[in-house]
Parts: sequence; structure tokens; C-alpha cells
Amino acid sequence: MKIPTLLAVVSFMIICLTANAQVLDEETGFIYVKAEYLYETGRFEEAITQYNHVITKDPKYKEALLHRGHAKFALAAYKGAKIDAMQAIDLKGITAESAALLGRATYAMGERNSGFNNMSAAIELDKKNQSYYEWRAEMYEQTDQKLKACQDYEAAMYLGSVMAETKVKNLCGITKTRQQPSTQQPASQQGEVIKRTEPANTQPVDNNRLEENEVLSDGTREENTQPTQQTQTTPAPVDTTVVKKDDSEPPVFDENLPKNDGTVNTFEIDEELSISISGQELGKRKIKETPSILILADENGKVTIDICVNKEGTVTKAEFNGSMSTIAKKSLVSLAIRKAREFEFETGKYDLQCGIMVFNIKTN
Repeated sequence: MKIPTLLAVVSFMIICLTANAQVLDEETGFIYVKAEYLYETGRFEEAITQYNHVITKDPKYKEALLHRGHAKFALAAYKGAKIDAMQAIDLKGITAESAALLGRATYAMGERNSGFNNMSAAIELDKKNQSYYEWRAEMYEQTDQKLKACQDYEAAMYLGSVMAETKVKNLCGITKTRQQPSTQQPASQQGEVIKRTEPANTQPVDNNRLEENEVLSDGTREENTQPTQQTQTTPAPVDTTVVKKDDSEPPVFDENLPKNDGTVNTFEIDEELSISISGQELGKRKIKETPSILILADENGKVTIDICVNKEGTVTKAEFNGSMSTIAKKSLVSLAIRKAREFEFETGKYDLQCGIMVFNIKTN
């Protein structure tokens, strides 16, 4: 074979391989976009299937591993979520998102120290992510560490979390001020100055001795020709000041925050299923549209979903609550999450209301 012919064959092969790689990359990208859409709309089982295709082709592709882990976590497959987080760390190194996923998964598996440590690492790597503060706050709240929970909820609130703002009001009694607490302001800017008179030190005073931080004036000092005599006298009281917080302007109180209440809205779907909605006045809110729900189960129990509803009536969050559920079967959890997202509420007066939706299943 002549050299020019050989070069032509090699060039053709390179072009074919490059084109094939581009086709594969485009195909992987298309599957990834589909997986992301399914994940964002709460169809976690279907999302995991698509992520599997992506990871089989390229385990390092974008955030496929981590997002598959989050989808597994949403379905209470905590061990799988932990494995995905660790694999992502092995392939790409530790990131805030991988540490957060590992923290949530290990905590849910009962490895509390690991959970707290990893979530704290996530916050150190990304101090601007409000979700990380919310997740660690929930861990603190569940372990009766209210002070730390309130600190994290407050941090999330100042990062823009409406959910955390409601939490700090109802759980901690904190209302959002005009500005985030920062460094200490000068006393003259902090509020009213109150004068208080205190007795001074009654020790003998040497008028010729410079006290600490005392300096001579720039003027001419008159010579004292008389010998200095120390006398023990009671000097005039010293005027000191104490800064008192200015209460003339109360903190901003956002009336657009719901209150925790005990109202529960319970209604039957059929003989085998009833649904209860409660928390932050959600039990009082009218439902505009209830989705069609058919649950086939072989055990009695409940699947609890944490939900948040915006002012327009759209369910913006639906996550499995394992601690308040007696059933954790993946298919039922997936169905409950998907159906919770399909509920439509009437327009409300609050920006966000969060609570729980409980699927009470009766098979007999």
C-alpha cells in the first residue's frame, strides 16, 4: 500500500471515530437532560433508570452520580445514595454537594456522627447554600439540639429561605430584622445612652503621676513651686456610660408567615386510602384539585411526605419523611411523592406553607 493511501485510510478512521464519539456524547447528553427533567418533577424511579444509562456510558458525566444519589435518597434508598456519594468522591474528589449527600445518607442510616461531620464539611465548602443549613438544622432538631437548630435555620433564613424564616419564628421565636446581624456597631449608633454614676476608687491620688493611657496636653504646664503633698480625699464621682439597646423601633415582623397549628384536613380517596394534610395552617387551606390516586398495597400503614405549597397553590416540595412513616416500600414512596406534587391548592395568603401529607393505607 502506498503511503498516501495509508494516510487516507488512517484519516478516514480518525474521522469516523470522532464522529462516533460526538454521536455518543450527544446521545448521553440527551439522556441526561431527560433524567434531569424526571428528577426535577419528582419522578425519581424513572430518573434513576435514565441516570443508569448515562453512568454506564460515562460515570463522570456531569452530576449524574450525585443526582442519582439524591433520587435514591428521595425514595429512602439510603444505602444506594451513600454508595453514589462515595463513588462521586472517588472519581471527582470531595465537593460540597457530595459531602451533603453523604451526610444526609449516613445520618438517615443511623450513622449520626458521620452525618453531622459530612454536612458540616459541606457547609464549610459552600457557606452560601441555604439547603445545607436547613438539612443540618433538621438533624439538630431531630436530636433535640434546639439552639444549634435555630442557629442553622437563622443562617438559612438570611440566605433567602422562606421555609427557614417560618421555622425560626415558630420554633425559635426569632423574627427577621432589617439587616443580618454583623459586627458590633459603635455605641453611638446602637441606641440610647444612659448615664450612670458610680463611686470612684478612693485610693490616694498623686497629681504628678501619669495614669495608664494618660498624656500631657500640648499647652504650657505651670511649674508648681510648692512641695507636693499627698492628701487622702474623696474625689468627685466618675461619670460612666452604659449602652442600652434601642427598642424604639421594633424588629420587622413579616405577617406573611404562617403559624404552626393543629388543624388536620383528612379526606377519603377510596376504601383503602385516606389522606391527611396538616402543618403551618395547611389543614385549613382549600384544595383546588385532587389527583387520581390508585394504590395497590399488601400492608397497612402510612407513607408521610413533607410538602411545601406556594401562594399560587403549587406544591414546590415533596420529600419522603421516613421518621413519620411505617411503610418505606420504594414503589409506594415514589407514587406518594409523585401524587403529592400533583395536588393543587387554592390561592393562599402566604408565600410558602410547609407541612406533611400522610397517605393512610388500609388493605382490609
